[in-house]
Amino acid sequence: MPSFQSKVVLGALRRGKGFFSRVGGSLMQNVHFPDQMVADFSMDKIRGERFPLSPVPALMLLPPESAPPGYLIVHCHGGAYVSGGLTQARAIAALICGAAHISTVTFAYRLAPEHPYPAALEDALALWDAVLAAGYAPEHIVLAGESAGGNLCLALCQALQSEGRPLPAAMALLSPWADLLQTGPSYQALKDVDATLSAPELMQSALDYAGGQEALLHDPMLSPVYADFAGFPPTQIHVGTSELLLSDAETLAGRMRQAGVEVALLRWAGMCHVFQMFGFPESRESLKAVGQFLREQLKLAPTNEKEG
Repeated sequence: MPSFQSKVVLGALRRGKGFFSRVGGSLMQNVHFPDQMVADFSMDKIRGERFPLSPVPALMLLPPESAPPGYLIVHCHGGAYVSGGLTQARAIAALICGAAHISTVTFAYRLAPEHPYPAALEDALALWDAVLAAGYAPEHIVLAGESAGGNLCLALCQALQSEGRPLPAAMALLSPWADLLQTGPSYQALKDVDATLSAPELMQSALDYAGGQEALLHDPMLSPVYADFAGFPPTQIHVGTSELLLSDAETLAGRMRQAGVEVALLRWAGMCHVFQMFGFPESRESLKAVGQFLREQLKLAPTNEKEG
């Protein structure tokens, strides 16, 4: 059952959804994130520094306590491919970094409509190459992403696989936006329940990302639910049962299982899109599960034990 705190906050969001969507979306789409914002910062005792060798604006997040050297989380931020940047990205990346106690790099990929597909994927690949050039081995790297960032994690794995390159050790996807065609039943069933998302606005963002080419939304690189997942790394998926993207997560998990991928789908009762950002009790439990999963896949000791 959802916590009292989440019921109060999500109820307020739901009542003000139109205002939240119009004003919040408008503000985010008009915010620009210059390279100068890649400055050192401190957030919840997590230290940041510029990531060396990266051809795109990127920031390394370092846990407050000693992290195992040579291991890295590569984080892809959400924002429907039309909003976001390092300011937004580092907020949830810091939460994931703190939960896993693993150094984390996040980055600001180019955004649609000015930069449609494949710009974001090209930036993700460029960062991946920079990470490898910095000395990290693929088997010691995991991916994490929320919403469109989950989509980008899946697209990055597809691109690496198509080039015959090693994949990361695991993925943690929060409310992944995996079906840009909106074919799942939750888009209709939960349209009056979702506290933050609007199907028409998501479709417009999808078309912006596709450069106005509706036919491109069928491409597995844009709608990963249609991808061939054979050979993909173990994946953990988190989704709220009150969000439009519930069907995306369920379909994605089912198709990954059919391809033989080790996948865990965690449904969170009553939760909204990327609820991990809201500080609910459920948010903390979800992030804890993410941290544990990523450490397990990297064969690292639990965070309450010292590194060997």
